[in-house]
Amino acid sequence: MIELLHVRSFLAVVEAGGLRPAARRLGLSPSSVLEHLRGLERELEIALLRRGAGGFAPTAEGARFLPLARALLRTAEEAGRVVRSGALRLAASTNIGVYLIQDAVADYAAGSRAEAGGEVALWIGGNPEVAGRLERGEADLAAMEWWDGRPGFEAALWRREPLCLIAGPRHRLAGRGRVPLSALDGEVLFGGERGSGTGMLLRRRLGARADALRTIDGLGSTEAVKRAVRSGRGLSLVLRGAVVEEAAAGQLALLEIEGVALDKELWLVTPAGLPRQAPAARFRDFLLAGEAARGGAPISPAAGSAGPAGGPG
Repeated sequence: MIELLHVRSFLAVVEAGGLRPAARRLGLSPSSVLEHLRGLERELEIALLRRGAGGFAPTAEGARFLPLARALLRTAEEAGRVVRSGALRLAASTNIGVYLIQDAVADYAAGSRAEAGGEVALWIGGNPEVAGRLERGEADLAAMEWWDGRPGFEAALWRREPLCLIAGPRHRLAGRGRVPLSALDGEVLFGGERGSGTGMLLRRRLGARADALRTIDGLGSTEAVKRAVRSGRGLSLVLRGAVVEEAAAGQLALLEIEGVALDKELWLVTPAGLPRQAPAARFRDFLLAGEAARGGAPISPAAGSAGPAGGPG
């Protein structure tokens, strides 16, 4: 087991270049710092530092350990900050974080203001980055558009969000409401390319017919897609919750594809075995209860549950 005190002394010696300046920085005696270094080398079973004319310098193994040592101390400091603050670190995929979860975060904070654990620190990014933050311990709860069932986590189906076809207000399909799949022939469809979450969904529902769609990727965000569609450059399939305001303002037309029901499963993921009183578990249960109250997805956290594997979409 690595002692953080030993790691701190190792970093101080590397950064200060010697035992005495490191000891002054740490407020310890040089002999104590030396004992910490020896203890760390015993723990790792490797020589980390070598003594030279100019002081101490890392060995090759010590140089490899150096960024890990800094990461260990950063993690320890972050753990102390998070535990003391009681804040929940929520990482959400872009569409969820921007369009679907903001009101719930505000409602939860308002209802929990007098309690510990009511503060929610929201980080928004791509689905792979969200999963990475969860695995690295940089998030307590993840809200994602897919989950691949990796071990050590519990995934609960939060909601099924419908996808709708959007068109610009002057597009030939605007105002149709429902259109046959054949109406997409020859149309540019932003997103839905092979390998994306939407693309995988289309191929599950449409089979080989999906490969005939003229898909274009690379716009980078739902906002960019909406702008391109509004300008008349093409169509797109997006989460309905991401276009409510534009549809109400007449900036985008919402369409359904006849005979094709498209929706995305949205997942809430926490580390396995989380106590029910933990901030992440409490907010997860708050979200699940809210969805159940409006007749949405069932409340069913499951250890290591495997949602649909997939990539960002």
